[in-house]
Amino acid sequence: MLLKVIKESETGLNTEFVNKETGRKVSLEQAIKQIDKGNPNYGSYQKVVNPNGVTYIRSKSDNNKKNNIE
Repeated sequence: MLLKVIKESETGLNTEFVNKETGRKVSLEQAIKQIDKGNPNYGSYQKVVNPNGVTYIRSKSDNNKKNNIE
């Protein structure tokens, strides 16, 4: 699955995405839950928790730009 950012907060946190293959909208919270569950559709992404407690998702580092979040 390829995600594209469609909404971000005032601080720049990506808060909503669209699945580029299906057009389905995915919130940050939904994406985090699916990553935590081990959903294979989210296998290219990982959850990151900053020291200040803010949680976000990013593409796993694999040198493949085709699966990066746009």
